[in-house]
Amino acid sequence: MVKLQIPEGYVLRNRYNQKQNHRDVQVFRYEKASGENNGLGGEHYSYVVDNSNDKLIGFTWMDQSICTGVLPSKEETASAAKAFLDKVEPGLFEKLQNLWIDKHDEIIAVKDDTGRSLTITVSGMKYKCYLKEQDDYAWVIVGPGGKIITFEQGILWNNGRVTEKWLHDSWLKNNCPSGQI
Repeated sequence: MVKLQIPEGYVLRNRYNQKQNHRDVQVFRYEKASGENNGLGGEHYSYVVDNSNDKLIGFTWMDQSICTGVLPSKEETASAAKAFLDKVEPGLFEKLQNLWIDKHDEIIAVKDDTGRSLTITVSGMKYKCYLKEQDDYAWVIVGPGGKIITFEQGILWNNGRVTEKWLHDSWLKNNCPSGQI
């Protein structure tokens, strides 16, 4: 497995076994060591690994530090996606059919200086692709400064996403009993 670089100030909060597309996976969730903006809906760095081969299935980084700045152009997004994929899974980029590149937003909850909770948007440019040989989808979301915000692969789609969303807090809130995550 590719060694991910956990952002500074984040510590492992949860590690649990799940199923994704009927395969055994491990889900890792890191949150801020300070406790600031932790919990579902807050800031986190999470990733999913296939247990059978230690393959990185996906990761996401939701942090207010990447909420500002200029988003990359479509060309810069494609270049950053290629550089990232060449590092995590050499040869994958060449197999992918790019479907589109467009802005993608996620919402997280943070506290302001007075302790009041507010929602902010984490935006990036999504490089969405189809992998014909597996009949599934993959994408890389690139944020300001070329930072990779999200990567997912092996996503099944049938008139909507079928694959479990272990990286997405909104899905976790609606699909997991409390205490399971």
